[in-house]
Amino acid sequence: MNERYPDKLKELILYVLSCPSYKEGGIKKLNKLLYFIDFYYYRDHEKLISGAQYAKADMGPVLDNYQIIFESLIEDNILKRQDEDGRKIYKPATHYNLSNFNPDEIDHITKVLDKYGKLSPSELESISHDQQPWMLTENYGDIIDPDLALLIDSGNEPESKIVENDGLKIELEKLANSIAS
Repeated sequence: MNERYPDKLKELILYVLSCPSYKEGGIKKLNKLLYFIDFYYYRDHEKLISGAQYAKADMGPVLDNYQIIFESLIEDNILKRQDEDGRKIYKPATHYNLSNFNPDEIDHITKVLDKYGKLSPSELESISHDQQPWMLTENYGDIIDPDLALLIDSGNEPESKIVENDGLKIELEKLANSIAS
């Protein structure tokens, strides 16, 4: 395993960038899609797919230290970067390998990309700003607690579940209220 980024994160990034339902959008869009993939999966399964951490940023949730992660992926010849109209566009420099992903994870990733892959970076930012994990994380740069994913309204999300355990729901609401105040 690479110390600068988890192996599953590397493969997830390569898969997202290679997926036909992903439309170019630069680093902002890529960060949002990775966040949605991980946090919606956490909401439903109480674990992140990538093993990465996400931080609050003005543009919405981003991979913690994403600049370092993406520079490392370029240095390791995993990604190529192109600058287009002031945006940094990343392309795979190698093929993805999903052998460490289970079928449920792959299905989940595909559903999220099918739903969100064609949206603009601004649309994805707006969606993320309306969700509890971003709203309840106090300061820019703070790590977003994955447990806050359990508060995301499942609405029209792919294969989502609602927190049905009343005790857990009350505990999460108390946590959310203590963070917000």
